[in-house]
Amino acid sequence: MKISKISFKNIHSLRGEHEIDFLSGPLAESGLFAITGATGSGKSTLLDVITLALYNQVPRIGAISKSVIDGEGGIMTRNAQDCYAEVEYIVNGKTYRSHWSIERNRNNNLNDRKQEIIDVASGNLIESGKSSVPTKNAELIGLSYDQFVKAMVLSQGQFSKLLQAKRDVRNKLLEDITGAKDYRAIGAAVFQKYKNASEVYKVQDIRLKEIELIPEAIRKDLSEQEATLSKAKISQKKALDVLKVEIDTKKGILKNETILAENELLQKELTIAIAHFKNDEETLKKHSKYVVHAALISDFERNDKEHKQTAEELARQQTNETKVLNDRRSLLAQASNLLGKPVAAQNYSEALEQLRKAVTQLKQEESLATTQAKLHEDQTKKTLVDINKDANRIAFNAEPNVFNTLIHPIEEKIDAFLNTSKINTELDLAEKEALLKSKSDLVNTLKLELTAYHSELKTKTSKQADLRQSEALFKTHESKLKVLEAELKLLETEVDTLTKAEENRKAHQSLEAHRSLLVDGEACPLCGAQEHPFSSNTPIFDLQEAALKSKKELLNTKRDLKASTQANLNNEVKNIRDLNRDIIAINALIQPKYTAIETLCKNLQIEVVQNIEGLEAIESRLVNDSKTTDKLKKAFELRHSLKNLKETTALWIKSADLKTTKQTERKKLYPGEDIDAKVQTLTNNWTATNQNIKNTSELIAKLKKKAQQFAEAGEGFQKQLQALLKNEGIENVGQLKTFILSEAKAEDIRQRKKTLDLKQERLKTEKEGAQKEIGSFKKLTTSKEPVDALQLKFAKIEEEYGSLGERIGSIKTKLEADKKAKEKQEDLLNTLKSLKKEETLWKTMNQLIGDAHGKRFSNFVQDLTLEQLIGYTNMRLKDLSDRYILDIPTADEASKNDSLKVFDSHQGDARRSINTLSGGETFMVSLAMAFALSDLAAKNVKIESIFIDEGFGTLDPETLNQAITILEKMQNEGDKSIGIISHVEALKERISTQIRLEKMGSGYSTIEIV
Repeated sequence: MKISKISFKNIHSLRGEHEIDFLSGPLAESGLFAITGATGSGKSTLLDVITLALYNQVPRIGAISKSVIDGEGGIMTRNAQDCYAEVEYIVNGKTYRSHWSIERNRNNNLNDRKQEIIDVASGNLIESGKSSVPTKNAELIGLSYDQFVKAMVLSQGQFSKLLQAKRDVRNKLLEDITGAKDYRAIGAAVFQKYKNASEVYKVQDIRLKEIELIPEAIRKDLSEQEATLSKAKISQKKALDVLKVEIDTKKGILKNETILAENELLQKELTIAIAHFKNDEETLKKHSKYVVHAALISDFERNDKEHKQTAEELARQQTNETKVLNDRRSLLAQASNLLGKPVAAQNYSEALEQLRKAVTQLKQEESLATTQAKLHEDQTKKTLVDINKDANRIAFNAEPNVFNTLIHPIEEKIDAFLNTSKINTELDLAEKEALLKSKSDLVNTLKLELTAYHSELKTKTSKQADLRQSEALFKTHESKLKVLEAELKLLETEVDTLTKAEENRKAHQSLEAHRSLLVDGEACPLCGAQEHPFSSNTPIFDLQEAALKSKKELLNTKRDLKASTQANLNNEVKNIRDLNRDIIAINALIQPKYTAIETLCKNLQIEVVQNIEGLEAIESRLVNDSKTTDKLKKAFELRHSLKNLKETTALWIKSADLKTTKQTERKKLYPGEDIDAKVQTLTNNWTATNQNIKNTSELIAKLKKKAQQFAEAGEGFQKQLQALLKNEGIENVGQLKTFILSEAKAEDIRQRKKTLDLKQERLKTEKEGAQKEIGSFKKLTTSKEPVDALQLKFAKIEEEYGSLGERIGSIKTKLEADKKAKEKQEDLLNTLKSLKKEETLWKTMNQLIGDAHGKRFSNFVQDLTLEQLIGYTNMRLKDLSDRYILDIPTADEASKNDSLKVFDSHQGDARRSINTLSGGETFMVSLAMAFALSDLAAKNVKIESIFIDEGFGTLDPETLNQAITILEKMQNEGDKSIGIISHVEALKERISTQIRLEKMGSGYSTIEIV
């Protein structure tokens, strides 16, 4: 999998749109590049763009949502309205483009993000959707998000720490690097489970021991006591029931005897009440006799009342008739005064309407003239504003005739100015303007050409300086390379000589035992010689092992330095070639620009100028001519405006005079303002008054007729009542009315009579019932003792009965509590058995992998991970150097020093601590381990784009040079694209191809690829 291009907009501090193409330009030519910039400039943002576009996640934040962007201010650049991230990557020869974007709506709220994958070759959409795109990318690449980050982004600095750390610290670092923190949590969780299970078991065991049971003998005795007491309780219950029946019988006799006594008293009271009711009963009889005449009395009284009301209304209407007639005469007088002549009643409305029409017509004409005058006045003011916009030439006057006299003096001044300038027409002015514009355009074009010409000259000078510097560097590197080649040749010879001497010494030492067995005169088993001069005289060898080691290290360093110098030499050759090409291209551009400058100067009829300062004089003349032209244009504009002003003022004067004439004619007919309201009021009042006169006359006639009818009806009622009074011997109608009760009072008397009758019947029934009850109770009585004595006896037995119940209840409570305790004990035993089983399980688990901090299980897992990682590391290390093999310490070694070990093949596979390696060697091993984790995470996916973050800041110049040489070798052999993220200055100088990020003052950053 290889990243070919990234594009993005408004991500973190990188505002605006940016694109980085790894397959073209300097990045494609080099393959090894640096991502440089100050802290916070946005170096890691480039990695965020890749993971955001592919998986909607970034390492520093995690999954991205609207709340992360809005609430935490992540991803989108401050004050931006939208952002996007896009990455093109190649898998199995096919190129895909993964796109991620989000934007704000017009309410400044975030819309849902958009994600899609496109086949770049065909342009077909492969997948879209927030959740499906990350899954599809993982499927196409063959890596999940976590695997992708570990495989492509190598934190080499972390592995340097890991290599030199002790076991516990090393495992913690490895856990952080691989993200395998779950195992530590599992180990701690197992410990906690065991701890909890043990505590629960202890609590249940304590509860079991707290349960106390009643001894079997005591429990049996309590059961027998309960049975005996229960029998005694039954006997007492029967005695209580017999006594209760006897007491209730005695009480029934006493109760009914009391009822008979009370009944006798109530009979006496009822007899008195019946005697008092006799007068009311007589009144009710009279009411029943005369109530049939109540309707006649009511009709008589109602007719009399209505007759009187009709007479009163008739008098009021006759008074109103007189008032209405006076109002009519007043309205005629008002109309005559308004018209200035007498008005007949039949012509009242018509005369007023004619006046209204005449006045209204004049008022409309006056209003039209006023509107026209106002319109012309406003137009005059508007024109005057244009005239006075840059100087107060004419003052406004509300009197149009006065204002008109102020215009002529300004016209004379303008004509005098135009005559002086010798510009008589606007056509002359247009010709002058065209000539001026043509010259101005030529000058501006000339300035642009001069600027471009000098810019190219400046660029050429800069390129030539760079060329001289590169040529000097080339000679320096070339000279240095020749020196290194000579030194290497001598070193190689010295190393070969020392190596042979050391091999000879080791061979001699291996024959030491055989030499001690040689005897003079006997043949040597190896060579057959009979003289052995060195059997007693041991040859002396100069120990050269330390010198050989030093020379080999120096040889390796010189070789690395030669490779570095050769790379620098190649870079300078490329720079010289590029600079020469650029200078030739600039020379080709300069000559046409100078020719264009000569042509423009000729058209302007001036000498050829060499710089922009030479144009100042002609520009000054053009500015003065332009100012004069502007004044002339203003004069012609004012002449047109004054002409319009005079025409508008004349119309204003005419409209104002017409308004005054119409106003005078209107006020002569009617001095007031609202003639419509006045005429309408008089007309409405006239119509209403005439209607009132008609209505009043009709109502008086009706009232007179109605009064006559009431008088005749009253005489008929009077005759009927007189005949009734005479027949019954009643003095008058008032006495007759006293015999007739209200219905409520009559009903009250009837109810009282009914109540007395019912009470008399109830007392009779009650007496008979009580006497019958007494006879029945006497038959049931068996004891002659009084009720009080029987009640005392009942209370005593009842107390004894209650005491027995309490004793029985106490015994039952004890037995029931003992039964529940026994059941609880059985339940606890079963629970304890289950808890013991669980405790045993977690105890075993805790012994295997548990502890309070999860360290035991984590170390076990990380040891396995480290073993696998070291296997991959050695595979990678083999590509970098044939000298070292990384290994885990043995149990014996770990007890003394648990640091990682290396086999040194250049020293007879000597095994030593990783801490003995030099800075450059440590970097090489840590880099191999970083690539090993990438291999581990990538599984079978071939990773062709790798970013190395951290680890270069602690390297000295020589080690840094070696590290870069290693990376260049890896890049050349594997055709990978390797990016190094760093702010180390020496790294910037060593790697010429760079993605530079620079912080701006506003908090944003810029990107430059060099």
